Amino acid sequence: MRGFLQRCEVRLSTMHRVATALLSGAGILVLLPAVERDSFLQVLRSLLVGPIPASRGLLAAAVVLSIGLALTVLWFVIVELTRFYFHANHIVHTDGEVFTPRFTLTGLRLPDDELGSTNDAVYEASHGSTPNVALLVPSNRRGRERIDRQLAAYPGMAVEDGGDLARAQGLFDLAASRRRPLVEEVVKVEYGIVRHMLRLQVVVLRYVKALLVVVATSLATYVCAAAVNGQATVSAPEQRWIAATMMMWAPLVVVLVTSPVRWLENLLRTEGAAHTAVHHDAELTQVEKIATRVAAVAWVCAVIAMIDLLVRRDITDQGLIGCIVSLVASTVIGALVLIAPQRRRTR
Repeated sequence: MRGFLQRCEVRLSTMHRVATALLSGAGILVLLPAVERDSFLQVLRSLLVGPIPASRGLLAAAVVLSIGLALTVLWFVIVELTRFYFHANHIVHTDGEVFTPRFTLTGLRLPDDELGSTNDAVYEASHGSTPNVALLVPSNRRGRERIDRQLAAYPGMAVEDGGDLARAQGLFDLAASRRRPLVEEVVKVEYGIVRHMLRLQVVVLRYVKALLVVVATSLATYVCAAAVNGQATVSAPEQRWIAATMMMWAPLVVVLVTSPVRWLENLLRTEGAAHTAVHHDAELTQVEKIATRVAAVAWVCAVIAMIDLLVRRDITDQGLIGCIVSLVASTVIGALVLIAPQRRRTR
Protein backbone atom coordinates (compact mmCIF):
# COMPACT_ATOMS: atom_id res chain seq x y z
CA MET A 1 0.00 0.00 0.00
CA ARG A 2 2.86 2.38 0.72
CA GLY A 3 4.37 1.67 -2.72
CA PHE A 4 0.98 2.26 -4.34
CA LEU A 5 0.56 5.59 -2.52
CA GLN A 6 3.97 6.68 -3.79
CA ARG A 7 2.91 5.90 -7.36
CA CYS A 8 -0.29 7.85 -6.83
CA GLU A 9 1.62 10.89 -5.55
CA VAL A 10 3.75 10.83 -8.71
CA ARG A 11 0.62 10.57 -10.87
CA LEU A 12 -1.04 13.48 -9.05
CA SER A 13 2.12 15.53 -9.45
CA THR A 14 2.09 14.87 -13.20
CA MET A 15 -1.53 15.96 -13.46
CA HIS A 16 -0.79 19.18 -11.64
CA ARG A 17 2.13 19.89 -13.93
CA VAL A 18 -0.24 19.58 -16.90
CA ALA A 19 -2.72 21.96 -15.27
CA THR A 20 0.10 24.39 -14.45
CA ALA A 21 1.18 24.37 -18.09
CA LEU A 22 -2.37 25.19 -19.15
CA LEU A 23 -2.57 27.94 -16.54
CA SER A 24 0.55 29.49 -18.06
CA GLY A 25 -0.97 29.06 -21.52
CA ALA A 26 -4.15 30.77 -20.38
CA GLY A 27 -1.98 33.80 -19.71
CA ILE A 28 -0.96 33.74 -23.36
CA LEU A 29 -4.63 33.67 -24.34
CA VAL A 30 -5.19 36.72 -22.16
CA LEU A 31 -2.43 38.54 -24.02
CA LEU A 32 -3.89 37.79 -27.47
CA PRO A 33 -6.88 40.16 -27.10
CA ALA A 34 -4.44 42.79 -25.83
CA VAL A 35 -2.27 42.31 -28.92
CA GLU A 36 -5.25 42.75 -31.24
CA ARG A 37 -6.71 45.57 -29.18
CA ASP A 38 -5.59 48.25 -31.62
CA SER A 39 -7.11 46.41 -34.59
CA PHE A 40 -10.38 45.80 -32.77
CA LEU A 41 -10.71 49.39 -31.55
CA GLN A 42 -9.77 50.71 -34.98
CA VAL A 43 -12.54 48.71 -36.67
CA LEU A 44 -15.09 49.53 -33.99
CA ARG A 45 -14.22 53.25 -34.00
CA SER A 46 -14.63 53.45 -37.77
CA LEU A 47 -18.03 51.77 -37.61
CA LEU A 48 -19.37 53.92 -34.78
CA VAL A 49 -18.09 57.39 -35.77
CA GLY A 50 -20.75 59.83 -36.96
CA PRO A 51 -24.29 58.88 -37.93
CA ILE A 52 -24.73 55.14 -37.61
CA PRO A 53 -26.89 53.54 -40.32
CA ALA A 54 -28.33 50.07 -39.86
CA SER A 55 -25.54 48.33 -41.78
CA ARG A 56 -22.76 49.82 -39.65
CA GLY A 57 -24.65 49.12 -36.43
CA LEU A 58 -25.12 45.49 -37.40
CA LEU A 59 -21.47 45.11 -38.36
CA ALA A 60 -20.37 46.67 -35.08
CA ALA A 61 -22.57 44.18 -33.24
CA ALA A 62 -21.03 41.29 -35.20
CA VAL A 63 -17.48 42.45 -34.43
CA VAL A 64 -18.28 42.87 -30.72
CA LEU A 65 -19.85 39.40 -30.64
CA SER A 66 -16.71 37.88 -32.15
CA ILE A 67 -14.47 39.42 -29.49
CA GLY A 68 -17.03 38.59 -26.81
CA LEU A 69 -16.98 34.94 -27.86
CA ALA A 70 -13.19 34.77 -27.61
CA LEU A 71 -13.31 36.23 -24.10
CA THR A 72 -16.17 33.92 -23.14
CA VAL A 73 -14.34 30.72 -24.07
CA LEU A 74 -11.30 32.04 -22.22
CA TRP A 75 -13.54 32.61 -19.21
CA PHE A 76 -14.64 28.97 -19.33
CA VAL A 77 -10.99 27.86 -19.28
CA ILE A 78 -10.34 29.95 -16.16
CA VAL A 79 -13.49 28.58 -14.52
CA GLU A 80 -12.44 24.98 -15.15
CA LEU A 81 -8.91 25.63 -13.91
CA THR A 82 -10.40 27.02 -10.69
CA ARG A 83 -12.63 23.97 -10.34
CA PHE A 84 -9.61 21.75 -10.90
CA TYR A 85 -7.49 23.36 -8.21
CA PHE A 86 -10.24 23.63 -5.58
CA HIS A 87 -12.68 21.16 -4.11
CA ALA A 88 -15.39 20.96 -1.45
CA ASN A 89 -14.32 19.91 2.02
CA HIS A 90 -16.95 18.15 4.16
CA ILE A 91 -16.32 18.59 7.89
CA VAL A 92 -18.46 16.77 10.44
CA HIS A 93 -18.28 18.08 14.01
CA THR A 94 -20.25 17.67 17.21
CA ASP A 95 -22.77 20.42 16.35
CA GLY A 96 -23.44 19.28 12.79
CA GLU A 97 -21.58 19.54 9.49
CA VAL A 98 -20.12 22.24 7.31
CA PHE A 99 -18.74 22.47 3.77
CA THR A 100 -15.64 24.57 3.15
CA PRO A 101 -13.44 25.09 0.08
CA ARG A 102 -10.03 23.52 0.03
CA PHE A 103 -7.15 23.02 -2.33
CA THR A 104 -7.52 19.92 -4.44
CA LEU A 105 -4.54 18.28 -2.69
CA THR A 106 -5.33 17.56 0.94
CA GLY A 107 -2.96 17.71 3.86
CA LEU A 108 -1.23 14.50 4.95
CA ARG A 109 -1.05 12.91 8.36
CA LEU A 110 0.47 9.68 9.58
CA PRO A 111 -2.04 6.81 9.27
CA ASP A 112 -3.49 5.95 12.66
CA ASP A 113 -2.66 2.25 12.33
CA GLU A 114 1.06 2.75 11.68
CA LEU A 115 2.12 2.90 15.33
CA GLY A 116 1.49 0.84 18.37
CA SER A 117 -0.43 2.24 21.33
CA THR A 118 2.69 3.46 23.14
CA ASN A 119 4.24 5.22 20.15
CA ASP A 120 0.85 6.57 19.12
CA ALA A 121 0.48 8.24 22.50
CA VAL A 122 3.94 9.79 22.06
CA TYR A 123 2.93 10.99 18.59
CA GLU A 124 -0.27 12.62 19.86
CA ALA A 125 1.59 14.31 22.69
CA SER A 126 4.20 15.68 20.29
CA HIS A 127 1.51 16.70 17.84
CA GLY A 128 -0.21 18.81 20.49
CA SER A 129 2.93 20.27 22.06
CA THR A 130 3.23 24.04 22.26
CA PRO A 131 6.37 24.36 20.05
CA ASN A 132 4.78 22.32 17.26
CA VAL A 133 1.43 24.11 17.49
CA ALA A 134 3.30 27.43 17.27
CA LEU A 135 4.52 26.39 13.80
CA LEU A 136 0.94 26.76 12.58
CA VAL A 137 -0.65 29.19 15.05
CA PRO A 138 1.32 32.41 15.66
CA SER A 139 1.90 33.39 19.24
CA ASN A 140 0.89 37.02 18.66
CA ARG A 141 -2.62 38.35 19.13
CA ARG A 142 -3.14 39.54 15.54
CA GLY A 143 -2.23 36.14 14.15
CA ARG A 144 -4.69 34.40 16.47
CA GLU A 145 -7.45 36.88 15.59
CA ARG A 146 -6.89 36.27 11.89
CA ILE A 147 -7.28 32.51 12.39
CA ASP A 148 -10.37 33.07 14.56
CA ARG A 149 -11.99 35.16 11.82
CA GLN A 150 -11.18 32.51 9.24
CA LEU A 151 -12.70 29.71 11.34
CA ALA A 152 -15.71 31.81 12.40
CA ALA A 153 -16.71 32.13 8.74
CA TYR A 154 -17.89 28.52 8.86
CA PRO A 155 -20.65 27.53 11.33
CA GLY A 156 -19.49 25.34 14.17
CA MET A 157 -15.76 25.87 13.65
CA ALA A 158 -15.26 28.96 15.78
CA VAL A 159 -12.81 28.56 18.68
CA GLU A 160 -14.67 29.35 21.89
CA ASP A 161 -12.04 28.61 24.53
CA GLY A 162 -9.29 30.47 22.68
CA GLY A 163 -6.88 27.56 22.79
CA ASP A 164 -4.10 27.42 20.22
CA LEU A 165 -4.48 23.67 19.89
CA ALA A 166 -8.14 24.10 18.90
CA ARG A 167 -7.11 26.71 16.34
CA ALA A 168 -4.51 24.36 14.91
CA GLN A 169 -7.05 21.55 14.70
CA GLY A 170 -9.43 23.90 12.88
CA LEU A 171 -6.75 24.70 10.31
CA PHE A 172 -6.05 20.99 9.89
CA ASP A 173 -9.77 20.51 9.21
CA LEU A 174 -9.79 23.31 6.61
CA ALA A 175 -6.91 21.57 4.83
CA ALA A 176 -8.76 18.22 5.01
CA SER A 177 -5.81 16.79 6.93
CA ARG A 178 -7.07 13.86 9.01
CA ARG A 179 -5.63 10.63 10.39
CA ARG A 180 -6.99 7.58 8.62
CA PRO A 181 -6.02 3.93 8.45
CA LEU A 182 -3.58 3.17 5.65
CA VAL A 183 -6.21 1.33 3.60
CA GLU A 184 -8.51 4.37 3.79
CA GLU A 185 -5.65 6.54 2.50
CA VAL A 186 -5.40 4.20 -0.48
CA VAL A 187 -9.13 4.43 -1.19
CA LYS A 188 -9.12 8.21 -0.78
CA VAL A 189 -6.28 8.71 -3.23
CA GLU A 190 -7.99 6.40 -5.75
CA TYR A 191 -11.09 8.59 -5.70
CA GLY A 192 -8.93 11.71 -5.82
CA ILE A 193 -7.13 10.56 -8.95
CA VAL A 194 -10.42 9.87 -10.72
CA ARG A 195 -11.65 13.36 -9.82
CA HIS A 196 -8.41 14.89 -11.06
CA MET A 197 -8.53 13.01 -14.36
CA LEU A 198 -12.15 13.89 -15.12
CA ARG A 199 -11.60 17.57 -14.37
CA LEU A 200 -8.30 17.71 -16.22
CA GLN A 201 -9.69 16.28 -19.46
CA VAL A 202 -12.39 18.99 -19.45
CA VAL A 203 -9.74 21.66 -18.82
CA VAL A 204 -7.54 20.43 -21.67
CA LEU A 205 -10.44 20.20 -24.12
CA ARG A 206 -11.71 23.68 -23.28
CA TYR A 207 -8.22 25.08 -23.58
CA VAL A 208 -7.89 23.65 -27.10
CA LYS A 209 -11.27 25.10 -28.08
CA ALA A 210 -10.39 28.49 -26.62
CA LEU A 211 -7.11 28.54 -28.51
CA LEU A 212 -8.85 27.77 -31.81
CA VAL A 213 -11.52 30.42 -31.23
CA VAL A 214 -9.00 33.10 -30.28
CA VAL A 215 -6.84 32.40 -33.31
CA ALA A 216 -9.82 32.51 -35.71
CA THR A 217 -11.16 35.69 -34.12
CA SER A 218 -7.76 37.37 -34.26
CA LEU A 219 -7.43 36.60 -37.95
CA ALA A 220 -10.93 37.96 -38.64
CA THR A 221 -10.14 41.14 -36.71
CA TYR A 222 -6.91 41.66 -38.63
CA VAL A 223 -8.74 41.23 -41.95
CA CYS A 224 -11.38 43.76 -40.89
CA ALA A 225 -8.64 46.17 -39.78
CA ALA A 226 -6.99 45.82 -43.19
CA ALA A 227 -10.24 46.93 -44.80
CA VAL A 228 -10.49 49.97 -42.53
CA ASN A 229 -6.76 50.79 -42.96
CA GLY A 230 -6.75 53.64 -40.43
CA GLN A 231 -9.68 55.55 -41.95
CA ALA A 232 -11.91 57.60 -39.67
CA THR A 233 -15.03 56.23 -41.34
CA VAL A 234 -15.71 53.31 -43.62
CA SER A 235 -17.37 53.47 -47.00
CA ALA A 236 -19.80 50.94 -48.45
CA PRO A 237 -17.07 48.77 -50.07
CA GLU A 238 -15.17 48.54 -46.77
CA GLN A 239 -18.40 47.67 -44.97
CA ARG A 240 -19.06 44.88 -47.45
CA TRP A 241 -15.52 43.60 -46.82
CA ILE A 242 -16.17 43.53 -43.06
CA ALA A 243 -19.56 41.89 -43.58
CA ALA A 244 -18.03 39.19 -45.80
CA THR A 245 -15.31 38.58 -43.22
CA MET A 246 -17.79 38.17 -40.38
CA MET A 247 -20.01 35.92 -42.51
CA MET A 248 -17.06 33.61 -43.09
CA TRP A 249 -15.86 33.87 -39.48
CA ALA A 250 -19.15 32.66 -37.98
CA PRO A 251 -19.37 29.19 -39.60
CA LEU A 252 -15.58 28.80 -39.47
CA VAL A 253 -15.46 29.34 -35.72
CA VAL A 254 -18.26 26.80 -35.23
CA VAL A 255 -16.29 24.26 -37.27
CA LEU A 256 -13.17 24.93 -35.21
CA VAL A 257 -14.83 24.84 -31.80
CA THR A 258 -16.58 21.56 -32.57
CA SER A 259 -13.49 19.95 -34.06
CA PRO A 260 -11.98 18.60 -30.79
CA VAL A 261 -15.12 16.56 -30.05
CA ARG A 262 -15.12 15.24 -33.61
CA TRP A 263 -11.48 14.27 -33.19
CA LEU A 264 -12.39 12.33 -30.06
CA GLU A 265 -15.27 10.59 -31.84
CA ASN A 266 -13.00 9.64 -34.73
CA LEU A 267 -10.47 8.32 -32.22
CA LEU A 268 -13.10 6.10 -30.65
CA ARG A 269 -14.23 4.85 -34.06
CA THR A 270 -10.69 3.97 -35.07
CA GLU A 271 -10.54 1.83 -31.92
CA GLY A 272 -13.60 -0.10 -33.10
CA ALA A 273 -16.51 1.78 -31.49
CA ALA A 274 -19.67 1.31 -33.55
CA HIS A 275 -21.45 4.15 -31.73
CA THR A 276 -20.10 7.17 -29.85
CA ALA A 277 -21.96 9.56 -27.57
CA VAL A 278 -19.26 12.11 -26.85
CA HIS A 279 -21.49 14.89 -28.20
CA HIS A 280 -24.04 14.04 -25.46
CA ASP A 281 -21.52 14.77 -22.68
CA ALA A 282 -22.50 18.22 -21.40
CA GLU A 283 -19.10 18.78 -19.76
CA LEU A 284 -17.32 18.27 -23.09
CA THR A 285 -19.73 20.19 -25.33
CA GLN A 286 -20.84 23.20 -23.29
CA VAL A 287 -18.43 25.59 -25.00
CA GLU A 288 -19.52 24.73 -28.54
CA LYS A 289 -23.19 25.16 -27.66
CA ILE A 290 -22.54 28.71 -26.52
CA ALA A 291 -20.17 29.39 -29.40
CA THR A 292 -22.72 28.18 -31.94
CA ARG A 293 -25.41 30.52 -30.60
CA VAL A 294 -23.12 33.55 -30.51
CA ALA A 295 -21.75 32.82 -33.98
CA ALA A 296 -25.28 32.38 -35.34
CA VAL A 297 -26.30 35.83 -34.06
CA ALA A 298 -23.14 37.39 -35.51
CA TRP A 299 -23.76 35.64 -38.83
CA VAL A 300 -27.34 36.95 -39.02
CA CYS A 301 -26.13 40.50 -38.27
CA ALA A 302 -23.48 40.26 -41.01
CA VAL A 303 -25.91 38.81 -43.56
CA ILE A 304 -28.54 41.50 -42.92
CA ALA A 305 -25.85 44.18 -43.18
CA MET A 306 -24.61 42.70 -46.46
CA ILE A 307 -28.10 42.59 -47.95
CA ASP A 308 -28.72 46.16 -46.84
CA LEU A 309 -25.47 47.26 -48.48
CA LEU A 310 -26.39 45.47 -51.70
CA VAL A 311 -29.86 46.95 -51.89
CA ARG A 312 -29.29 50.51 -50.68
CA ARG A 313 -25.79 51.29 -52.00
CA ASP A 314 -24.32 51.39 -55.47
CA ILE A 315 -21.94 48.58 -56.28
CA THR A 316 -19.74 47.55 -59.19
CA ASP A 317 -20.19 44.27 -61.03
CA GLN A 318 -16.98 42.92 -59.52
CA GLY A 319 -18.12 43.87 -56.02
CA LEU A 320 -21.53 42.31 -56.63
CA ILE A 321 -19.96 39.03 -57.68
CA GLY A 322 -17.73 39.04 -54.61
CA CYS A 323 -20.65 39.70 -52.27
CA ILE A 324 -22.79 36.98 -53.83
CA VAL A 325 -19.92 34.47 -53.65
CA SER A 326 -19.33 35.28 -49.98
CA LEU A 327 -23.05 34.97 -49.21
CA VAL A 328 -23.33 31.62 -50.96
CA ALA A 329 -20.10 30.26 -49.46
CA SER A 330 -21.06 31.35 -45.97
CA THR A 331 -24.55 29.86 -46.32
CA VAL A 332 -23.23 26.56 -47.64
CA ILE A 333 -20.65 26.25 -44.87
CA GLY A 334 -23.26 27.17 -42.27
CA ALA A 335 -25.67 24.57 -43.63
CA LEU A 336 -22.98 21.90 -43.55
CA VAL A 337 -22.17 22.85 -39.95
CA LEU A 338 -25.83 22.40 -38.97
CA ILE A 339 -26.34 19.17 -40.95
CA ALA A 340 -23.12 17.43 -39.86
CA PRO A 341 -24.18 16.81 -36.22
CA GLN A 342 -27.49 15.30 -37.38
CA ARG A 343 -25.70 12.97 -39.79
CA ARG A 344 -23.24 11.99 -37.07
CA ARG A 345 -26.07 11.12 -34.67
CA THR A 346 -27.82 9.13 -37.41
CA ARG A 347 -24.68 7.07 -38.00
